[in-house]
This record gives sequence, structure tokens and C-alpha cells, in this order.
Amino acid sequence: MSTDLTDNSLTGRALTSAELAQAVKQRHTMPLRIAVLLNAPKIMAQTEIQFVSLDETNQLGFEQALADTAERLTSVQPANVIINLADKLWLMPALMAAKNGIHPHALINGVGIAENSLEAINQALAHAKRDHVQPVVQTVKAGSARHKLNQLHCLVTSMATRQLPVASCLVSSSASEQGYWFCEFHQSRVAAFTSSMCANSHQAVILTQGTGLITAKPLLNTSRLWLPIGAISIDDLQAQLASLALLLSRLASDSSNDIALLELIKQQLIGYQAKSAINSLSAVVMASSYEALCVEVNAMLNAVSQTDSTDIHSPINYKTPAGSAFTHQPLGENGLSFVYPGVGTVYPNMFKHLGHTFPALYSELEKQGDLQAMLQSQLIYSTEDTTTAQSMSLSELAISGVGASYMLTKLLEKEFNIKPKLALGYSMGEASMWASLNVWQQPHSLIDATQTSSLFTQDISGPLLCVRQDWQLDVSDATKGEDIVWNSFITRATPEELAPHLADYPRAYIAIIQGDTCVVAGCEASCKAMLKQAGKRGIASNKVTAMHTPPAMQIIEQVKQFYHQPLMADLPNDIRFITATEAEPIVLSPDTIAQSIADTFCHQLDFTQLIAKACQHGSRLFVEIGADRQTSTLIDKILARQLADKQVNQDSFSAQAIAVNAKGADESISLLKCLGQLLTHQVPMSFTPFIDSIDCAISQELARKVEKLAVLVDPILPSQAPHPISEGEPH
Repeated sequence: MSTDLTDNSLTGRALTSAELAQAVKQRHTMPLRIAVLLNAPKIMAQTEIQFVSLDETNQLGFEQALADTAERLTSVQPANVIINLADKLWLMPALMAAKNGIHPHALINGVGIAENSLEAINQALAHAKRDHVQPVVQTVKAGSARHKLNQLHCLVTSMATRQLPVASCLVSSSASEQGYWFCEFHQSRVAAFTSSMCANSHQAVILTQGTGLITAKPLLNTSRLWLPIGAISIDDLQAQLASLALLLSRLASDSSNDIALLELIKQQLIGYQAKSAINSLSAVVMASSYEALCVEVNAMLNAVSQTDSTDIHSPINYKTPAGSAFTHQPLGENGLSFVYPGVGTVYPNMFKHLGHTFPALYSELEKQGDLQAMLQSQLIYSTEDTTTAQSMSLSELAISGVGASYMLTKLLEKEFNIKPKLALGYSMGEASMWASLNVWQQPHSLIDATQTSSLFTQDISGPLLCVRQDWQLDVSDATKGEDIVWNSFITRATPEELAPHLADYPRAYIAIIQGDTCVVAGCEASCKAMLKQAGKRGIASNKVTAMHTPPAMQIIEQVKQFYHQPLMADLPNDIRFITATEAEPIVLSPDTIAQSIADTFCHQLDFTQLIAKACQHGSRLFVEIGADRQTSTLIDKILARQLADKQVNQDSFSAQAIAVNAKGADESISLLKCLGQLLTHQVPMSFTPFIDSIDCAISQELARKVEKLAVLVDPILPSQAPHPISEGEPH
């Protein structure tokens, strides 16, 4: 093995931009494929490491160093050479990396030099044989050779961590500002790194993602602490909490205890998992710091100690704003119900960083279909206009809502092995339900269909052709005749309070009944007048949709045809699917599902009745699978009203709603709160993601202590993820 570190820095005169351009032009006659790593690989037999330094006195020092590196690695008979580029990047022939099982973080595939950056990019794309690709462009203007190399390092890091690059990533940008870098369907990530050489000369380098990915941001870390406690009785739980409080008190109260704290949580996770079969009670303590964790543990201990567990009429349902939770009457998994919200719950930047926490899941979903199209990422994650997501069309809202539900369903199923016993949807949430729970064979095919279907663009939205037909207005030309000014209003009223006034306003309708509120839709002037006559106030939604109103009956057959989809060969027959229009769980067939969606779509929605029906069929834990928690809030109000109205036996009935997500909250913390509540109700789940994330967090803390590097300047790079991810281009 040769491990000589030879200083082969550039010698002789510095090349001019014209000479560099000529060298690049000559290189276009041969393919370029160089593996790029962010940290030094393990030394292999018969391998020589050569050092290439930067001539920081030369304006073209960065470009010349790259040219020299490429020359050494692409010679006719290259030796087993690894280039150490100024102790910042390590480069080697891609074939050599493949033969030695090395996973590069990126690959250099093309280079170009031209009078402007766009022409240089086009040259480099042609060299890389990727003329058809629209790359993510990272531009470096005037700066030192070191500055350019640092920014190239930053781009490779972004590619390996799946974080979309931001212009100021080396200056003041926080990693939390970087969103997920989505792949184009059937493509890996492609970036163009452009640097200014002089006023009329620019270089572009094409990078594609390699197979070496930096470990995801851990779900659990020193600022997201999640600690389960299992017990066989209340007394046992008190003893466990007291023991935990003692263990925590022995840790130091500064950052030096971070690794010890994470190790303690890991042991708690392993211990809980080992005894889960015999423990009948579970509690979860959540906190954002060591100090807060101590407070949460002691608070729960005090609460549990002061409660009479033998009094069945005073159940212990303990929850804190931080997410700590415990109940001594768990509802169990048999009533676990996934609830899918309707159109309009999505919001800007929802789940922005979830792909960094669950990269393997996102990678798998991107292979199965166009994930960014399903989430409508160009609108939800728009960086140019924060109001873009708020002005989405009905079809865009529908697609994004289904996408959010689909992604969260797969997250719970594939990562945590949580599967429902029942499922239901609010309004168009029924479509999300069939798309997400492995019923429809090709749910991704509905993305383009929804975007272009006249059902969503013209009939129940836009010009409202079905309304024009029902009101006997001119349908052939919506610009002629009477204009339709449509709106919907949420009002705190019962159907009985509104019904007597509907006869006076035939163009106003009760579209949705939901607990103590109703949604009134129709002609805006008629709705306002009807509400005023009824003595009620309404909050305008300013969304144009005729769903759940009589005019929608004009298109019920078209809706049924649209949702008539082929089903999976292996159907989830162990799940009971509850729909708004059927008294019994639905039988799975293309016809019955399509008819159910059409009936729900075109008839008044009584969500109150749907929840009551779900409870009759055994629903107890309603988990909202979608963006925000609007449906959970409705369900909690409906359940409380059922108890208040004595519609159920209070002593024998208990149910609650839990949201996976909440607008304005950290998505990982919201997820952990949901998982914590499910665990306290004895819902079984896989602990692998928790333990893996703790291992990752411990690894990162150890690396920080050893290397003493700031994360934002020079990220700590674990050697590999706990579970290798098949993503990126082969060597």
C-alpha cells in the first residue's frame, strides 16, 4: 500500500482564461466522470494520494486547480490516484471508486467555459450528455480561489444531504432555511456550479448526485428528546419516573452531558422495547433540552402520584404542551382510525424538512412516482412569493392534499409499522384514503388527470358550469348572461337553525354539517342575506367550489367515471373503510369505491354523522393523516358534544383525535407528539427509527467534540446512514 502524500501543486506560470478554455475544449472529446467525496476515503492498496493546492494569489487559482485535478485523473492510463484538493474535497476516477466500493457524494460529469454563464452551462451539459436536464444552478461571482472551493464544497454537501442550495449558504444562511431537494421523476439530482473567471469568461461544472448520502437529520437529538416509560401498574410507573429523575440528576447540567443524555435515552428505548409485551401502561416524556426534560419528568411524577388510580370516574389523561403524555386507560390499537382531511388544509412550506429526517422514505417514494408533483412542491415551497400556496387552484389544492396524506401514510406504515384498523375521509379526503392505503393501483396517474379535468377546472370551480346548468344560465359561454359570485361561509349554527330560511334563498345551501358549525355555500349575496335573516355570522372562505351542493348532482356520473380506478391485487381487507354515504364499511371494488366518492362529492356532507358512524364501528383513536389539524379539532368537538348530549354512555365510551401535523409547529416535534400519544394508548410501533436516530445523533455529537468544527461552515459527515439508501447515480 502506498500512502505517500505528495505535494504536486501547480508549478510554472499561471494559465490564462483563454488557455484554460482551450484545455476544457480539448477535454470535451472524452467523457468525464470524477467521483467527489467530502471526507477522505479509507486508503486502499496500491493507492497514491496526491495533494493539489490552491494558488490563492491567482484569480484563476480555483479553475486551474480543477483543471490540474481532471488532467491527473483522466490520463490515458491513470494510476490508483486520489486527489486531495486543498484538504477540502477528495476526488478519484469514478470507476476506481466503484471497484473499491466507495460511495461518492457527487460526480463531476461535464465542464464548460464560455463568455457567459448560461453558455458555459449549456457546454457543460452537452459534455455531460444531459442537454435535456434543467439543473439547479449555484453561481459564484467574483471571489478568491478559496471562496470558490468552499462554495463548491457547500454545493456537494447540499447534494449529499438532499438540501436545496441557497445563495448565501456559506455566509449567513441557516441550515433550517434549506428545503428538501426533490428529484425529477426517474432522475437523480443535477447541479451546475458556475464561477466567474473574468468579465467575459465563466466556467460551469456539472455535478450529479452520487450514492454516498450524508446521514439524515436525526429525528431525536439533544433539542428533540423523546423518552418512553413502560410499567405494569401506576405504582410501577411512579417508581420508574422516580428512578429516571434520579438518573437525570446525576448528569452534568451543561453541554458536556449531551452524549450521556442520548445514551440514557437509547437505553430507555431498548429497555421499553424489551418489556413491551408485559407492560400494560406507557408514558412518554418529551422536552427540548436536558433542563426541560428534568422538569417534565418531575411534573409527570407529581401528577401521577397525586391521582387516585382506583377511581374509574377520574381517569388520568395527562398531557403537557411539550408533548409529554400518559393515560391509565389506554384505548388500544383496535380502534385506531386514520382520518383523511379534505381540500384546503395544505399550507406554505408544510413538511419542509421531513425529507431530511426520513431520506430513505422520500427516496423510495420518488422512485414510485413524481413526489414533487404530488405535493405540488413548486407552489408549496415557492421561494419567490409567499402567497403562492395561498392562491392555489382547487385542482392544485386537491393534488397537494392527497400528496401530503399519501406521504404521511407511508411514513407511519413503512417507518413505524403503524397500520389502521379503520379509515375514513372528510369530503375529498375519501380520495386520499383510497390513494394512500394501498387500494388504488396507480394513484399517481390521477395527478395529471386532476390538473386537466374539467370537473375541477370548470364544473365545480372556475366558471362553475355545473352551477350554471343547475340555475339554467348560459352554459355555452360563461362570459354571457348573469355572473356567478360564489362563496362559502363557516357559521356557528345547527342545520335546524338555518333550514327554515333556505326556502327564501334557493341559491344558498348547507354544504357541510360539522359539529357545532355548518358550511354554507352558494351565491355570495344569497348566503349573506340568509345568514343575516337567521341571525348568524359567517366567516368567508373565499374558495370557489360547488362540492356538496345540489348543483354538483349535474356531474355525479362524470365524477364516478373519473374515480373508477383499477385496484391492487392484494387489498388491505383487514381495514374497515367508513364512507359518508354508506351505513356499513364499504366492499372494495372499483365500482363501489367510485360510486362512494361520487356520492360524497355531490351530496351534502354530514361529518357529524360520519364520526358517529365510525364510533359505532369501533373507532376510538382518530389520527388525522394530512397537513395541519383542522379535522382533529372538528372531531374533538363532535366527540365532546356526543358526550354532552348523552348520545353515548360516558362510562363505557372514550375516544379522541390526534393530529400528525400542526401548522406553525416543527413537523418533527408534531410527529413525535402524535407517536407519543399513540404509544400511551398501547398502539404498537417499530422503535427502529428512534434507535437509529439516537445512534446518528450520538455519532454527530462525538464527531463535533473530536473535530470541533461548526456545523454550518464545515458539516460533520457521518460515514454512512444506519440503513444504506439506494439513491443517486451509479459510478
